[in-house]
Amino acid sequence: MENLPKVRNGAIAKRMKKKAKRPTLLNMLPEDAIVEIVSQLVSSSSQPFADLYSLKSSCKALFAASKDKMVKQQIALERDIIGLTWMATDDECMAVLNSCGDAGNAEANFMLALINIFKKDDIDRGAEFLKKASSHEHKAALYMMNILSVRLQKHNPSADGNSHTLRVDQRIFDDYDQLKWCREKVLNAIRLVTWNNWQDNAGANVRRCKNSNCGIRGWDCRCFCSDDCQWNHEYYEFCKAT
Repeated sequence: MENLPKVRNGAIAKRMKKKAKRPTLLNMLPEDAIVEIVSQLVSSSSQPFADLYSLKSSCKALFAASKDKMVKQQIALERDIIGLTWMATDDECMAVLNSCGDAGNAEANFMLALINIFKKDDIDRGAEFLKKASSHEHKAALYMMNILSVRLQKHNPSADGNSHTLRVDQRIFDDYDQLKWCREKVLNAIRLVTWNNWQDNAGANVRRCKNSNCGIRGWDCRCFCSDDCQWNHEYYEFCKAT
């Protein structure tokens, strides 16, 4: 009689073990399909880091998928970069950004560029990250490359050769509204990575074009006589907003 409870408990344990081994619908999917599902989620979520954390803690299959390069490449950093800073330490944030940047995430490389340029004062390293981000047609990175080119000329005129390698065709910006959107996005990101502790007064020394008609506001835009004049003016507006 004393052994009956043990036998019964043993039988229950066996049944539970068998039940646990039954494959779930998720486990029946190919790994590529699971990775695709996770990638779609983190690319469309308004809180990708919170969702990714929940997925990683739910099961082994999703934990493994969350580490895939495709997931890191497609995670929508721009939608939840503040969430990342609140959920992790500075070292953890840098680890996430570097991991996503290595996977080809354009927003991660853009943020790493700003951290290196404006927080670590490493312009060369920052320029490399900008080039990686701009290779994916990241508008804010392309904008920042032009701003950095002008900034290098103002702070170090002897660096003309290096600064011009950063200049990109300004025609990638469809209109002046898009230019203003890029300016605001870059400035907000700089404020975030520097905790509002950055200011550039070089814009006050921007040389104005001798052509009196250059930069005159038209119906819905400004008209400039050259790309250099446009970016000199834009750099002035950029610095004025810091």
